[in-house]
Amino acid sequence: MRVGMGLIKNEHGVWHVRKKVPKALEAATATVLGASKLRVSWLKETLRTKDQKQAKLRAKPVMMKFDPVLAQAEALLAERPLRTSLTEKEIQQIADYFYAHELGADEELREEGIGSDPLFADIHRQLDEAGIEFDTPFNPHTKNGSGLSPRMMHKIEESVSIVLPAAQRALARGDIDFIKYELNELLQVFRINLDPNCPDYRKLALAVTKANVRALKDIAARNRGEPIDTPKLLEPSTHSTVRSEGLDAAYDAWLKAKKRSASAIREFAHAIARFKELHGDVAITQITRRHVREFREALQLISKRRAPRSTIRFRPLACALEP
Repeated sequence: MRVGMGLIKNEHGVWHVRKKVPKALEAATATVLGASKLRVSWLKETLRTKDQKQAKLRAKPVMMKFDPVLAQAEALLAERPLRTSLTEKEIQQIADYFYAHELGADEELREEGIGSDPLFADIHRQLDEAGIEFDTPFNPHTKNGSGLSPRMMHKIEESVSIVLPAAQRALARGDIDFIKYELNELLQVFRINLDPNCPDYRKLALAVTKANVRALKDIAARNRGEPIDTPKLLEPSTHSTVRSEGLDAAYDAWLKAKKRSASAIREFAHAIARFKELHGDVAITQITRRHVREFREALQLISKRRAPRSTIRFRPLACALEP
């Protein structure tokens, strides 16, 4: 049952309020909310009442909470325009990053030589003090600092024995759902907003799945005592070859996010053209305060020397570009 203000009653008679997310913002909204789904089509919250009058009273404050979420999604979309393709180099770099990250975490565990044994010992102690029997084949009083205990080695082996076959099956079938959680985390790390429906999303997912299989096999080899080196983990900010969208892409996303006035469109288009004349099509992530300052000064100079009656207003874009 539906009533105005986005009110809807579920099968148990409890009222909810919901608001439709604009199609262009669905993926960005999922990111803002930290949702497990790739897209969020509706913002929804229970009003915890079966009384319609109470529901109407409670609905407005909840609806007001939805507006900042959509505003954040819009800002995120402007900051990271939706992309529909990746370069081969980007795909390889993201997959390599994942492989190095997984081996690095494993190496750190072995170098520390402790793992979760202190927690295991503490739980064992608490159960013992409570008089609860706790059978375990492993010694809860393992001396720390003498390398990973048999229990920790067993945990690593057990994890690999479960995950590796599943990853290999996914790779054999081309099943990208297996790696979607890790993939979306990687895209966040690399600050890439990639359309999950584009072919390169699938291509990247398969590359990361391959990297996952390689990493698991190498971790298993380390458990057998084989010397597997960990590649250097380069943070995404140091990847000068990873492409960041330029001003034109950001401008297109800004146009699509919501309806703009004709004057605003003209103003921003003109300002971007002038900025590119001065600095070139600089990637968004590479724009600094120096770029903005020089751009502002150049526009002031043009206004004073060439067009004293110019209607160019550079400040809005300058403010938007300042970090």
